[in-house]
Amino acid sequence: MSMMTSNKHNAVTLHESTVRPHWAERLSALRARITRHSRILIASDFDGTLSPLVEHPGDAVLTPEAPAVLARLAAMHPRVRLAFLSGRSLADLASRLGPAVDHAILVGNHGLELRGAHLDWIHRSAFTVRPHLEGLIERLAPGLEDFAGVELEDKGASLTLHYRRMDTLDFPKLRAIINALALPDQVRMHEGKKVFEFRPQVEWNKGFALRRILRRINLSDDAVVFLGDDATDEDVFRKLGTTAITVHVGSATVPSHARLNAHDPADAVLFLDALASFFDNPTFMDSRGTTPTASSGSPPCWKSPSKAAPTANTTSNPGYQG
Repeated sequence: MSMMTSNKHNAVTLHESTVRPHWAERLSALRARITRHSRILIASDFDGTLSPLVEHPGDAVLTPEAPAVLARLAAMHPRVRLAFLSGRSLADLASRLGPAVDHAILVGNHGLELRGAHLDWIHRSAFTVRPHLEGLIERLAPGLEDFAGVELEDKGASLTLHYRRMDTLDFPKLRAIINALALPDQVRMHEGKKVFEFRPQVEWNKGFALRRILRRINLSDDAVVFLGDDATDEDVFRKLGTTAITVHVGSATVPSHARLNAHDPADAVLFLDALASFFDNPTFMDSRGTTPTASSGSPPCWKSPSKAAPTANTTSNPGYQG
């Protein structure tokens, strides 16, 4: 086991019975919704959404096409406002975004930390929970020493236990250690993709953080685009409901409150590039001189989704989820 220090319900019916449509099938509707607003917020998760999932959290980087597309959107400020919501600490998240971070709003630790748009703020529980997290580290660390491929990440306001690189045969033993933990009342355990997370026991998440952002910049839900791939992003999808443009990144058959689908991070970046094109030229025409629709296919500057990414039933490459 290694120790890391870092600088990723409600009773609502999920869309289980149908496959979410791919975003390229809704181009005309997306254009109409996006271009009618004088300002919009484009918000996204990082790991598994804009960055391919990886074995080690420190290895995560934006998908190759992302920096240029994000820079293009950032240059449209203030009409386009960017926000990134992650389970990573603010410092860690900021270090992975490149120039796009300059005008962006950042949300770290699943909503406990905010920065940008005069929103610099830390949830008070991030301070009060700290002694309890330190005590948890002291109790957890000795029992994890015999596990190869397990990392305990201290993110300040939360802890994440990564076990993606651990031998699967060791998981029952690790699970037994976690189940035997007597957590203090101030700490809640959450499970993600090959992680156990320990966060403050408060009713606060990415969804609440996004609400705080929208109040600050005075935007309504219908002027919001949000992309995410994991359980913590479902908190945002639920908050936004059907009013916003919501995109789940991954298999289109995985239950989600999102309305649209992107196959993987590379496909999610193609979606963002499409949004940027709407602003560059709202009357963008395809190679046949017609406005693109679901039946006319993707504009020539984008790859065909069927060739650019796996099919809807293909699962994402497992890796770090923040």
